[in-house]
Amino acid sequence: MMSIKCGNCDTYQTVVKFQKGPDKNVYTYECENDICDPNVTRTLVEIPKHLDNSTRRAEELPYYERDEPPPEPSD
Repeated sequence: MMSIKCGNCDTYQTVVKFQKGPDKNVYTYECENDICDPNVTRTLVEIPKHLDNSTRRAEELPYYERDEPPPEPSD
């Protein structure tokens, strides 16, 4: 578990996007307030795949964009 704190407004940022890469996963964090401009204070955290134990949890989040469609259930 990790927390990301904004250096501009001194509040914690929220993860808003997750991307799987071939060698690393990228988590995007942004402030949820009217003080910070996401284009200025957005934080990208890159984690090597072999160290990322949050991947399964991240894939269950609503903002995760899957590269390929989920497998269809078999009977």
